[in-house]
Amino acid sequence: MRSVDLLLRKSQVVRGTAAQDILSLKAQETKGRAWAKRNRYEVRRIYRENLSAYKLTVKRPDFDAAVHALLEGESDCLWAYDSSRYSRKGAGDVLKILDSPGKRLVFDINGLDTERPEDRRRIIEDAERDREYSRVLSQKVKDTKAQQREEGKWLAGAPYGLKVTKKRKLKHGKFWPVIERIHYEAAEGASNRKIALGLTADGYRSTRGGPFRSNTVGKILRNPVYLGWQVVMVKRQHQIYLNAKGKPVRVFAKGVEGIPQAIFDKHRRIAAGFERRKNLPTVEEQSKSVERSPASGLMWCDGGGRDPKKGHLATIHGGSFRCGRLNLGLDDCPGPVTGMRASVVRVLSEEWGRKLSTADKLDPTLLAVGEGWVELSQPEESKKEADARGQLKLAEEVVARIDRLEAAGAFPGRDGEATYVRQRRAAVEDVENARKDWEAVAQPMADISVLTDPVRAKKLWESSDDTYRGQLLRLAIERVYLKKAPYSGARFTADRLDIVWKKPRGWKPPKEEDGQPGASGS
Repeated sequence: MRSVDLLLRKSQVVRGTAAQDILSLKAQETKGRAWAKRNRYEVRRIYRENLSAYKLTVKRPDFDAAVHALLEGESDCLWAYDSSRYSRKGAGDVLKILDSPGKRLVFDINGLDTERPEDRRRIIEDAERDREYSRVLSQKVKDTKAQQREEGKWLAGAPYGLKVTKKRKLKHGKFWPVIERIHYEAAEGASNRKIALGLTADGYRSTRGGPFRSNTVGKILRNPVYLGWQVVMVKRQHQIYLNAKGKPVRVFAKGVEGIPQAIFDKHRRIAAGFERRKNLPTVEEQSKSVERSPASGLMWCDGGGRDPKKGHLATIHGGSFRCGRLNLGLDDCPGPVTGMRASVVRVLSEEWGRKLSTADKLDPTLLAVGEGWVELSQPEESKKEADARGQLKLAEEVVARIDRLEAAGAFPGRDGEATYVRQRRAAVEDVENARKDWEAVAQPMADISVLTDPVRAKKLWESSDDTYRGQLLRLAIERVYLKKAPYSGARFTADRLDIVWKKPRGWKPPKEEDGQPGASGS
């Protein structure tokens, strides 16, 4: 049997309902299956859409896939309930099929079929008619909304904490006290994150039912609708709407008061940095809290996965390292972990010392430690070397760029050849000068014996503060994944830590030769 694809579409978006469960799409499917049975076609695939077919910004992957399947011969026919369900962008969307011999397109309710030559003109006319109807309707809707906006009517779903009256005005909703709390706490200097954590801890939930997040609080604080004004979206930000006379329009119902302008202005000044927050920590307090543990920033929750872009940091919570998502009151980590901070640092320092004292001299981690030790113990000399190395790299890139231009024909003729030779000679001289400058300040291989000797390394660790200990750990460690305990109350051991050891700059794994691994560097 020949195959047919059914293209079903409902233009008014129905949220929260699967496409196959929308009644109008079910009715279209019934019609399509009946047509296929009458005409001895087998339904190959059904494409369901719940979106507009006119707006240029709307992407229609199912529509594109259905047309592609027909044009490429994957199906023998494409069926649509009527021409307006197919497309409203004009004749262009039907001509691509009309101009492809043997490709059948059927509009059931219109009684149109591309297999009949006499229907070609009507198909094109209907496509243009549907496009014009949508254009006129769109303009009418825009004009109506513009007039309603001028009258101070709210045209969308109610913002969080508000609800819409029968006259399309806004008034206080069930969660208006939450809105007031957010604005007043921000005006007192509380950060967005602190406000969000407080709301979540008190059992409040955001619009979608999840815990409050700092960006949700920020959007509420920036939205002028809570002052009582009509707003519009400008570059994805809510701005006060101004009418034809250049004045703001009131959107709150009569007698309903919004957030006081003075409170709104105050937390906006704080957010912009024009006003200092109250109760900020002193300089001494801030310096003490820069790194509350040597392992801060190194620890990751093993339950969040190993992808650095998607994983979850394990942050400090009381006396423990705990999944950062859990600390924020979120429950989207599949396996949140916890480990006592003192135990984590103790075991991590032991593994760090064991790695440095037992590793081979050519171990890439030791090479990375050597690089880092120069920067840590001789920061001024290390900076000079890094600057010189950067100048050398820039000079080498100039030579490579001139060669690429020459290969692309940028120096034609005898004069061009002379220009190329002159510019390249000057660039090569710059490379040699930069190399000499780098060699003059280049540091020899760092002496890391104080780190590889277990006794000296232990004395250095014990005599250092937490900040310096954190720098020592970072010489050799990229990150650490904290794993779950095998059972409650289990003693913390090294198998709870999966350590990713550092590699030197530009390091690449050794190639395997003759099926045998090269010299291991890990």
